Amino acid sequence: MLAAITAARGSSFTSWRASTVVFTRHFATQDTGTARAVSDQRYIAGTKQLLQDARPALPRFAAQGDNIRPLLSPSQFYNEMKDHIRSAQRSITLAALYLGHNEHDLITALSEALRSRPKLKLNLLLDCLRGTRDSGKGSSASLLYPLLKAYPDQVRISMYHTPDLSGFLKQVMPPRFNEGIGLMHMKVYAFDDTLIMSGANMSHDYFTDRQDRYIVFHNKDITEYYCDLVSTVSSISYSLQDKDGSFVLGMTSGMPDPVEDSKKFKQHATKTVCSFLKKWSNVQQLPKDSSYDTTLYPLVQMGPFGLRQDERVTLAMLEHILHAKEQEGAAKLFITSGYFNIEKRYSETIINSTAADVCLIAASPEANGFFNSAGISKYIPPAYTLIEQRFFNGVKRAGNAERIKIEEYLRKGWTYHAKGLWVYPPHSNQPVMTTIGSPNFGYRSMVRDLEAQLFVVTSNPGLRQSLHQELSHLRQYAQPVTEATFQLPERQVPMWVGGVSRAIRTMM
Repeated sequence: MLAAITAARGSSFTSWRASTVVFTRHFATQDTGTARAVSDQRYIAGTKQLLQDARPALPRFAAQGDNIRPLLSPSQFYNEMKDHIRSAQRSITLAALYLGHNEHDLITALSEALRSRPKLKLNLLLDCLRGTRDSGKGSSASLLYPLLKAYPDQVRISMYHTPDLSGFLKQVMPPRFNEGIGLMHMKVYAFDDTLIMSGANMSHDYFTDRQDRYIVFHNKDITEYYCDLVSTVSSISYSLQDKDGSFVLGMTSGMPDPVEDSKKFKQHATKTVCSFLKKWSNVQQLPKDSSYDTTLYPLVQMGPFGLRQDERVTLAMLEHILHAKEQEGAAKLFITSGYFNIEKRYSETIINSTAADVCLIAASPEANGFFNSAGISKYIPPAYTLIEQRFFNGVKRAGNAERIKIEEYLRKGWTYHAKGLWVYPPHSNQPVMTTIGSPNFGYRSMVRDLEAQLFVVTSNPGLRQSLHQELSHLRQYAQPVTEATFQLPERQVPMWVGGVSRAIRTMM
Protein backbone atom coordinates (compact mmCIF):
# COMPACT_ATOMS: atom_id res chain seq x y z
CA MET A 1 0.00 0.00 0.00
CA LEU A 2 2.75 2.44 0.95
CA ALA A 3 4.62 1.47 -2.22
CA ALA A 4 1.57 2.42 -4.28
CA ILE A 5 1.43 5.82 -2.65
CA THR A 6 5.14 6.35 -3.16
CA ALA A 7 4.88 5.47 -6.85
CA ALA A 8 2.08 8.01 -7.24
CA ARG A 9 4.35 10.90 -6.16
CA GLY A 10 5.72 11.32 -9.66
CA SER A 11 2.28 11.93 -11.15
CA SER A 12 0.52 15.28 -11.31
CA PHE A 13 -1.08 16.85 -8.26
CA THR A 14 -4.54 16.19 -9.74
CA SER A 15 -3.78 12.50 -10.16
CA TRP A 16 -2.45 12.36 -6.62
CA ARG A 17 -5.69 13.81 -5.24
CA ALA A 18 -7.76 11.35 -7.24
CA SER A 19 -5.73 8.39 -6.01
CA THR A 20 -6.06 9.68 -2.45
CA VAL A 21 -9.84 9.74 -2.77
CA VAL A 22 -9.82 6.12 -4.00
CA PHE A 23 -7.48 5.17 -1.17
CA THR A 24 -9.73 6.81 1.42
CA ARG A 25 -12.93 5.20 0.14
CA HIS A 26 -11.42 1.72 -0.12
CA PHE A 27 -10.01 1.79 3.37
CA ALA A 28 -12.70 3.83 5.07
CA THR A 29 -12.28 1.96 8.32
CA GLN A 30 -8.50 2.49 8.54
CA ASP A 31 -7.20 4.63 11.37
CA THR A 32 -6.69 8.21 10.17
CA GLY A 33 -3.36 8.16 12.00
CA THR A 34 -1.91 6.03 9.22
CA ALA A 35 -2.92 8.56 6.56
CA ARG A 36 -1.46 11.35 8.68
CA ALA A 37 1.81 9.43 9.05
CA VAL A 38 2.05 9.02 5.28
CA SER A 39 1.32 12.72 4.82
CA ASP A 40 4.00 13.62 7.38
CA GLN A 41 6.55 11.40 5.62
CA ARG A 42 5.80 13.11 2.34
CA TYR A 43 6.30 16.52 3.98
CA ILE A 44 9.57 15.36 5.56
CA ALA A 45 10.82 14.10 2.19
CA GLY A 46 10.09 17.46 0.56
CA THR A 47 11.85 19.35 3.35
CA LYS A 48 14.94 17.15 3.13
CA GLN A 49 14.99 17.47 -0.64
CA LEU A 50 15.08 21.25 -0.40
CA LEU A 51 18.05 21.11 1.98
CA GLN A 52 19.83 18.52 -0.15
CA ASP A 53 19.35 20.65 -3.27
CA ALA A 54 21.04 23.67 -1.66
CA ARG A 55 24.08 24.92 -3.55
CA PRO A 56 26.85 25.00 -2.54
CA ALA A 57 26.05 21.64 -0.98
CA LEU A 58 25.43 21.39 2.75
CA PRO A 59 26.96 18.61 4.83
CA ARG A 60 24.42 15.93 5.65
CA PHE A 61 24.59 13.72 8.73
CA ALA A 62 22.39 10.69 9.36
CA ALA A 63 21.45 10.36 13.03
CA GLN A 64 19.26 8.35 15.36
CA GLY A 65 16.49 10.43 16.87
CA ASP A 66 16.64 8.35 20.05
CA ASN A 67 20.09 9.91 20.66
CA ILE A 68 18.85 13.50 20.46
CA ARG A 69 17.27 15.21 23.44
CA PRO A 70 16.04 18.77 24.04
CA LEU A 71 16.58 20.28 27.48
CA LEU A 72 13.92 22.56 28.93
CA SER A 73 15.53 24.73 31.58
CA PRO A 74 18.71 26.69 32.33
CA SER A 75 19.44 24.47 35.34
CA GLN A 76 19.18 21.34 33.18
CA PHE A 77 21.63 22.92 30.74
CA TYR A 78 24.09 23.78 33.51
CA ASN A 79 23.90 20.35 35.13
CA GLU A 80 24.29 18.64 31.75
CA MET A 81 27.42 20.68 31.05
CA LYS A 82 28.97 19.91 34.42
CA ASP A 83 28.19 16.21 34.11
CA HIS A 84 29.92 16.05 30.72
CA ILE A 85 32.91 18.04 32.00
CA ARG A 86 33.33 15.46 34.77
CA SER A 87 33.10 12.51 32.37
CA ALA A 88 35.00 13.81 29.30
CA GLN A 89 38.10 11.74 28.56
CA ARG A 90 39.61 13.23 25.39
CA SER A 91 38.36 16.71 24.62
CA ILE A 92 36.14 19.57 25.71
CA THR A 93 35.25 22.30 23.20
CA LEU A 94 33.35 25.37 24.38
CA ALA A 95 32.36 28.34 22.22
CA ALA A 96 30.24 31.25 23.43
CA LEU A 97 30.09 35.01 23.39
CA TYR A 98 31.54 35.16 26.89
CA LEU A 99 32.07 33.42 30.22
CA GLY A 100 30.50 35.16 33.20
CA HIS A 101 33.03 36.65 35.61
CA ASN A 102 31.39 34.82 38.54
CA GLU A 103 31.51 31.33 37.04
CA HIS A 104 34.09 30.01 39.52
CA ASP A 105 32.26 26.67 39.93
CA LEU A 106 32.54 26.03 36.18
CA ILE A 107 36.24 26.92 36.25
CA THR A 108 36.73 24.59 39.21
CA ALA A 109 35.01 21.74 37.36
CA LEU A 110 37.22 22.31 34.30
CA SER A 111 40.34 22.51 36.46
CA GLU A 112 39.54 19.25 38.26
CA ALA A 113 38.89 17.50 34.95
CA LEU A 114 42.20 18.70 33.49
CA ARG A 115 44.13 17.80 36.64
CA SER A 116 42.69 14.29 36.93
CA ARG A 117 43.04 13.47 33.20
CA PRO A 118 46.36 14.81 31.83
CA LYS A 119 45.47 13.74 28.27
CA LEU A 120 42.25 15.79 28.27
CA LYS A 121 42.33 18.85 25.98
CA LEU A 122 40.25 22.03 26.39
CA ASN A 123 39.59 24.34 23.44
CA LEU A 124 37.65 27.45 24.44
CA LEU A 125 36.57 30.21 22.01
CA LEU A 126 35.06 33.53 23.07
CA ASP A 127 34.52 36.94 21.54
CA CYS A 128 37.44 39.26 22.17
CA LEU A 129 35.47 42.46 22.79
CA ARG A 130 33.00 40.87 25.19
CA GLY A 131 35.52 38.47 26.69
CA THR A 132 37.99 41.21 27.67
CA ARG A 133 35.43 43.79 28.81
CA ASP A 134 36.02 44.36 32.53
CA SER A 135 32.78 44.48 34.51
CA GLY A 136 34.58 45.92 37.52
CA LYS A 137 34.92 42.41 38.91
CA GLY A 138 37.11 41.06 36.16
CA SER A 139 36.52 39.67 32.68
CA SER A 140 36.22 36.30 30.96
CA ALA A 141 39.91 36.50 30.08
CA SER A 142 41.03 37.24 33.64
CA LEU A 143 38.88 34.39 34.98
CA LEU A 144 40.32 31.92 32.46
CA TYR A 145 43.96 32.98 32.74
CA PRO A 146 44.76 30.84 35.84
CA LEU A 147 43.44 27.79 33.97
CA LEU A 148 45.79 28.47 31.07
CA LYS A 149 48.70 29.07 33.43
CA ALA A 150 48.08 25.86 35.38
CA TYR A 151 47.61 23.59 32.32
CA PRO A 152 49.47 25.22 29.41
CA ASP A 153 49.81 21.97 27.47
CA GLN A 154 46.12 21.09 27.75
CA VAL A 155 44.33 24.41 27.36
CA ARG A 156 43.80 26.64 24.33
CA ILE A 157 41.83 29.86 24.81
CA SER A 158 41.00 31.94 21.73
CA MET A 159 39.40 35.36 21.36
CA TYR A 160 37.90 36.28 17.99
CA HIS A 161 38.02 39.99 17.08
CA THR A 162 35.87 41.35 14.28
CA PRO A 163 37.87 42.97 11.46
CA ASP A 164 35.10 45.57 11.07
CA LEU A 165 36.27 47.37 14.21
CA SER A 166 39.65 48.83 13.31
CA GLY A 167 41.42 52.12 12.70
CA PHE A 168 39.70 55.28 13.87
CA LEU A 169 36.48 53.44 14.73
CA LYS A 170 38.38 51.20 17.14
CA GLN A 171 39.85 54.23 18.86
CA VAL A 172 36.65 56.21 19.36
CA MET A 173 34.03 53.55 20.18
CA PRO A 174 33.83 52.81 23.91
CA PRO A 175 33.56 49.29 25.37
CA ARG A 176 30.09 47.74 25.22
CA PHE A 177 29.01 50.04 22.37
CA ASN A 178 31.80 48.69 20.16
CA GLU A 179 30.24 45.23 20.44
CA GLY A 180 27.52 46.44 18.09
CA ILE A 181 30.04 46.34 15.23
CA GLY A 182 30.39 42.55 15.28
CA LEU A 183 30.88 39.55 17.56
CA MET A 184 31.70 35.86 17.70
CA HIS A 185 28.18 34.72 18.53
CA MET A 186 28.37 30.92 18.06
CA LYS A 187 27.27 28.69 20.96
CA VAL A 188 28.82 25.21 20.80
CA TYR A 189 29.45 22.85 23.73
CA ALA A 190 31.13 19.53 22.91
CA PHE A 191 32.45 16.76 25.14
CA ASP A 192 34.13 13.79 23.43
CA ASP A 193 31.32 12.50 21.15
CA THR A 194 28.47 14.54 22.66
CA LEU A 195 27.33 17.94 21.42
CA ILE A 196 25.06 20.50 23.04
CA MET A 197 23.83 23.10 20.55
CA SER A 198 22.35 26.19 22.13
CA GLY A 199 21.88 29.92 22.00
CA ALA A 200 22.97 30.31 25.63
CA ASN A 201 26.17 31.81 26.94
CA MET A 202 28.11 30.65 30.00
CA SER A 203 27.01 32.89 32.83
CA HIS A 204 24.87 32.77 35.96
CA ASP A 205 21.65 34.07 34.42
CA TYR A 206 21.86 31.59 31.52
CA PHE A 207 22.21 28.84 34.12
CA THR A 208 19.33 30.01 36.34
CA ASP A 209 16.65 32.37 35.03
CA ARG A 210 17.35 33.34 31.42
CA GLN A 211 15.35 31.01 29.19
CA ASP A 212 17.10 29.73 26.09
CA ARG A 213 17.12 26.51 24.06
CA TYR A 214 19.48 23.53 24.33
CA ILE A 215 19.54 20.24 22.41
CA VAL A 216 21.89 17.34 23.23
CA PHE A 217 23.22 15.18 20.38
CA HIS A 218 25.00 11.92 21.15
CA ASN A 219 26.59 11.65 17.72
CA LYS A 220 30.31 11.45 17.01
CA ASP A 221 30.20 12.84 13.47
CA ILE A 222 28.17 16.01 14.07
CA THR A 223 30.24 16.67 17.20
CA GLU A 224 33.42 16.40 15.14
CA TYR A 225 32.03 18.91 12.62
CA TYR A 226 31.38 21.56 15.27
CA CYS A 227 34.68 20.95 17.05
CA ASP A 228 36.42 21.50 13.72
CA LEU A 229 34.37 24.67 13.15
CA VAL A 230 35.45 26.04 16.54
CA SER A 231 39.08 25.10 15.82
CA THR A 232 38.87 26.85 12.44
CA VAL A 233 37.59 30.09 13.97
CA SER A 234 40.13 29.75 16.77
CA SER A 235 42.90 29.65 14.16
CA ILE A 236 41.92 33.15 12.96
CA SER A 237 41.55 34.52 16.50
CA TYR A 238 43.81 36.00 19.13
CA SER A 239 45.12 33.46 21.63
CA LEU A 240 45.28 34.10 25.35
CA GLN A 241 48.93 33.84 26.38
CA ASP A 242 50.90 33.92 29.62
CA LYS A 243 53.59 36.59 29.76
CA ASP A 244 55.48 37.50 32.92
CA GLY A 245 52.65 36.50 35.23
CA SER A 246 49.80 38.16 33.35
CA PHE A 247 47.80 37.46 30.22
CA VAL A 248 48.28 39.02 26.82
CA LEU A 249 46.60 38.49 23.44
CA GLY A 250 48.62 37.41 20.42
CA MET A 251 48.01 36.27 16.84
CA THR A 252 49.49 33.15 15.34
CA SER A 253 52.74 33.90 13.51
CA GLY A 254 52.02 34.90 9.91
CA MET A 255 48.33 35.58 10.55
CA PRO A 256 47.21 39.15 9.67
CA ASP A 257 45.93 41.13 12.62
CA PRO A 258 42.18 41.95 12.41
CA VAL A 259 42.75 45.41 13.90
CA GLU A 260 46.06 46.39 12.33
CA ASP A 261 45.43 44.91 8.87
CA SER A 262 41.71 44.19 8.60
CA LYS A 263 41.68 43.86 4.79
CA LYS A 264 44.33 41.13 4.68
CA PHE A 265 42.77 39.48 7.72
CA LYS A 266 39.41 39.23 5.93
CA GLN A 267 41.05 37.70 2.87
CA HIS A 268 42.90 35.13 4.95
CA ALA A 269 39.91 34.35 7.19
CA THR A 270 37.56 33.96 4.23
CA LYS A 271 39.94 31.51 2.58
CA THR A 272 40.32 29.55 5.83
CA VAL A 273 36.59 29.21 6.48
CA CYS A 274 35.84 28.42 2.82
CA SER A 275 38.33 25.55 2.99
CA PHE A 276 36.52 24.26 6.06
CA LEU A 277 33.13 24.45 4.31
CA LYS A 278 34.39 22.78 1.15
CA LYS A 279 35.94 19.91 3.10
CA TRP A 280 32.77 19.18 5.05
CA SER A 281 30.43 19.58 2.08
CA ASN A 282 31.75 16.21 0.90
CA VAL A 283 30.07 14.52 3.87
CA GLN A 284 26.74 13.22 2.55
CA GLN A 285 25.67 10.46 4.91
CA LEU A 286 22.74 8.16 4.18
CA PRO A 287 20.81 6.20 6.83
CA LYS A 288 22.57 2.98 7.81
CA ASP A 289 19.25 1.38 8.73
CA SER A 290 15.72 2.33 9.74
CA SER A 291 16.88 3.54 13.17
CA TYR A 292 18.63 6.46 11.45
CA ASP A 293 15.44 8.47 11.21
CA THR A 294 16.87 11.97 11.60
CA THR A 295 18.98 14.11 9.29
CA LEU A 296 21.21 16.98 10.43
CA TYR A 297 22.31 19.88 8.24
CA PRO A 298 24.83 22.28 9.85
CA LEU A 299 25.11 25.84 8.53
CA VAL A 300 27.24 28.89 9.25
CA GLN A 301 26.69 32.61 8.72
CA MET A 302 29.74 34.88 8.68
CA GLY A 303 28.78 38.23 7.17
CA PRO A 304 32.22 39.85 7.61
CA PHE A 305 33.64 37.19 5.25
CA GLY A 306 30.74 37.22 2.80
CA LEU A 307 29.67 33.71 3.86
CA ARG A 308 25.86 33.69 4.11
CA GLN A 309 24.96 30.02 4.11
CA ASP A 310 22.38 30.14 6.91
CA GLU A 311 20.64 33.21 5.50
CA ARG A 312 20.29 31.68 2.04
CA VAL A 313 18.95 28.34 3.28
CA THR A 314 16.65 29.84 5.92
CA LEU A 315 15.05 32.14 3.35
CA ALA A 316 14.54 29.22 0.94
CA MET A 317 13.03 27.16 3.76
CA LEU A 318 10.62 29.96 4.71
CA GLU A 319 9.53 30.23 1.07
CA HIS A 320 9.03 26.47 0.98
CA ILE A 321 6.95 26.38 4.16
CA LEU A 322 4.95 29.60 3.74
CA HIS A 323 4.24 29.55 0.02
CA ALA A 324 3.90 25.88 -0.93
CA LYS A 325 1.51 25.50 -3.87
CA GLU A 326 0.63 21.81 -3.70
CA GLN A 327 -0.38 21.25 -0.13
CA GLU A 328 -3.63 20.13 1.49
CA GLY A 329 -4.17 22.20 4.59
CA ALA A 330 -1.98 24.75 6.32
CA ALA A 331 1.34 23.88 7.84
CA LYS A 332 2.23 25.53 11.14
CA LEU A 333 5.43 27.50 11.69
CA PHE A 334 6.63 28.74 15.07
CA ILE A 335 9.53 31.20 15.16
CA THR A 336 11.17 32.53 18.28
CA SER A 337 13.82 35.12 19.03
CA GLY A 338 14.69 37.04 22.15
CA TYR A 339 14.92 40.17 20.01
CA PHE A 340 12.10 41.08 17.62
CA ASN A 341 14.16 42.50 14.77
CA ILE A 342 13.41 40.18 11.85
CA GLU A 343 15.35 40.92 8.67
CA LYS A 344 13.29 42.52 5.88
CA ARG A 345 13.18 39.58 3.45
CA TYR A 346 12.30 37.15 6.24
CA SER A 347 9.66 39.55 7.47
CA GLU A 348 8.06 40.08 4.06
CA THR A 349 8.01 36.35 3.37
CA ILE A 350 6.24 35.72 6.69
CA ILE A 351 3.77 38.58 6.38
CA ASN A 352 2.63 37.38 2.96
CA SER A 353 2.30 33.70 3.94
CA THR A 354 -0.26 31.77 1.88
CA ALA A 355 0.33 28.17 2.96
CA ALA A 356 1.09 28.17 6.69
CA ASP A 357 -0.15 29.58 9.97
CA VAL A 358 2.63 31.42 11.79
CA CYS A 359 3.25 32.22 15.44
CA LEU A 360 6.17 34.42 16.44
CA ILE A 361 7.35 34.30 20.05
CA ALA A 362 9.50 37.16 21.36
CA ALA A 363 10.53 38.58 24.71
CA SER A 364 8.16 41.01 26.36
CA PRO A 365 9.90 44.27 27.37
CA GLU A 366 10.14 42.94 30.94
CA ALA A 367 11.83 39.75 29.69
CA ASN A 368 14.37 41.68 27.62
CA GLY A 369 17.84 41.62 29.16
CA PHE A 370 18.11 45.39 28.80
CA PHE A 371 14.88 46.14 30.70
CA ASN A 372 15.47 48.89 33.28
CA SER A 373 19.19 48.92 32.51
CA ALA A 374 21.28 52.02 33.11
CA GLY A 375 21.91 54.75 30.56
CA ILE A 376 20.71 54.80 26.98
CA SER A 377 20.45 51.01 26.77
CA LYS A 378 17.18 51.18 28.75
CA TYR A 379 15.57 52.34 25.50
CA ILE A 380 16.44 49.10 23.70
CA PRO A 381 13.24 47.26 24.80
CA PRO A 382 11.06 50.17 23.57
CA ALA A 383 12.92 50.03 20.25
CA TYR A 384 12.02 46.35 19.89
CA THR A 385 8.41 47.19 20.80
CA LEU A 386 8.34 49.69 17.94
CA ILE A 387 9.77 47.18 15.45
CA GLU A 388 7.23 44.60 16.65
CA GLN A 389 4.39 47.08 16.20
CA ARG A 390 5.50 47.84 12.64
CA PHE A 391 5.43 44.11 11.88
CA PHE A 392 2.01 43.76 13.52
CA ASN A 393 0.64 46.57 11.36
CA GLY A 394 2.22 45.03 8.26
CA VAL A 395 0.37 41.78 8.94
CA LYS A 396 -2.91 43.67 9.19
CA ARG A 397 -2.29 45.53 5.92
CA ALA A 398 -1.60 42.20 4.20
CA GLY A 399 -4.95 40.87 5.44
CA ASN A 400 -3.18 38.05 7.28
CA ALA A 401 -4.11 38.86 10.88
CA GLU A 402 -5.97 35.56 11.31
CA ARG A 403 -3.05 33.54 9.99
CA ILE A 404 -0.09 35.27 11.69
CA LYS A 405 0.08 35.79 15.45
CA ILE A 406 2.62 37.24 17.87
CA GLU A 407 3.16 36.11 21.45
CA GLU A 408 5.41 37.59 24.13
CA TYR A 409 7.23 35.62 26.81
CA LEU A 410 6.59 37.00 30.27
CA ARG A 411 7.67 35.14 33.40
CA LYS A 412 8.28 36.98 36.63
CA GLY A 413 11.98 37.34 37.38
CA TRP A 414 13.06 35.70 34.09
CA THR A 415 14.48 36.99 30.83
CA TYR A 416 14.11 35.37 27.40
CA HIS A 417 16.83 34.53 24.88
CA ALA A 418 15.47 31.52 22.96
CA LYS A 419 15.78 31.35 19.19
CA GLY A 420 14.90 28.93 16.41
CA LEU A 421 11.91 27.56 14.55
CA TRP A 422 9.63 24.51 14.54
CA VAL A 423 7.70 23.21 11.52
CA TYR A 424 4.48 21.20 11.79
CA PRO A 425 3.10 19.55 8.63
CA PRO A 426 -0.59 20.12 7.73
CA HIS A 427 -2.97 18.37 10.17
CA SER A 428 -0.08 17.29 12.41
CA ASN A 429 0.34 18.01 16.11
CA GLN A 430 4.08 17.30 16.24
CA PRO A 431 6.95 19.08 14.46
CA VAL A 432 9.14 17.38 11.88
CA MET A 433 11.83 20.05 11.78
CA THR A 434 13.55 22.50 14.08
CA THR A 435 16.58 24.74 13.99
CA ILE A 436 18.93 25.19 16.93
CA GLY A 437 21.84 27.60 17.23
CA SER A 438 22.84 31.21 17.67
CA PRO A 439 21.16 33.27 14.86
CA ASN A 440 18.32 35.61 15.85
CA PHE A 441 16.77 36.04 12.37
CA GLY A 442 17.88 39.68 12.59
CA TYR A 443 20.12 41.99 10.63
CA ARG A 444 23.22 41.71 12.78
CA SER A 445 23.09 37.91 12.67
CA MET A 446 23.31 38.22 8.89
CA VAL A 447 25.88 40.93 8.38
CA ARG A 448 27.93 41.45 11.53
CA ASP A 449 28.36 38.35 13.70
CA LEU A 450 29.71 34.83 13.33
CA GLU A 451 26.80 32.38 13.73
CA ALA A 452 26.31 28.59 13.78
CA GLN A 453 22.99 26.88 13.13
CA LEU A 454 21.78 23.28 12.85
CA PHE A 455 18.71 22.16 10.89
CA VAL A 456 17.16 18.99 12.33
CA VAL A 457 14.64 17.03 10.23
CA THR A 458 13.14 13.95 11.88
CA SER A 459 10.46 11.28 11.67
CA ASN A 460 11.35 9.86 15.09
CA PRO A 461 8.13 9.83 17.17
CA GLY A 462 9.90 10.32 20.49
CA LEU A 463 12.01 13.23 19.27
CA ARG A 464 9.02 14.88 17.58
CA GLN A 465 7.09 14.65 20.85
CA SER A 466 10.06 16.06 22.80
CA LEU A 467 10.37 19.01 20.41
CA HIS A 468 6.65 19.67 20.77
CA GLN A 469 7.02 19.61 24.56
CA GLU A 470 9.95 22.01 24.30
CA LEU A 471 7.84 24.51 22.37
CA SER A 472 4.90 24.03 24.73
CA HIS A 473 7.19 24.73 27.68
CA LEU A 474 8.17 28.08 26.16
CA ARG A 475 4.62 28.99 25.19
CA GLN A 476 3.16 28.35 28.64
CA TYR A 477 4.64 31.71 29.63
CA ALA A 478 3.66 33.52 26.41
CA GLN A 479 0.84 36.04 26.11
CA PRO A 480 -0.88 36.99 22.81
CA VAL A 481 -0.10 40.39 21.34
CA THR A 482 -3.14 42.40 20.22
CA GLU A 483 -3.92 45.94 19.14
CA ALA A 484 -4.50 46.78 22.80
CA THR A 485 -0.95 45.73 23.69
CA PHE A 486 0.52 48.75 21.94
CA GLN A 487 -2.01 51.11 23.58
CA LEU A 488 -0.79 50.38 27.10
CA PRO A 489 0.87 53.35 28.80
CA GLU A 490 4.07 51.40 29.45
CA ARG A 491 4.32 50.50 25.75
CA GLN A 492 4.41 54.09 24.51
CA VAL A 493 7.72 54.76 22.75
CA PRO A 494 9.45 58.16 22.66
CA MET A 495 9.41 59.59 19.13
CA TRP A 496 13.18 59.87 18.92
CA VAL A 497 13.57 56.12 19.57
CA GLY A 498 11.91 55.40 16.21
CA GLY A 499 14.52 57.32 14.24
CA VAL A 500 17.41 55.89 16.20
CA SER A 501 16.12 52.32 15.91
CA ARG A 502 16.03 52.62 12.12
CA ALA A 503 19.57 54.01 12.08
CA ILE A 504 21.10 51.26 14.24
CA ARG A 505 18.84 48.36 13.26
CA THR A 506 21.74 46.34 11.84
CA MET A 507 23.45 46.55 15.24
CA MET A 508 20.47 45.30 17.27
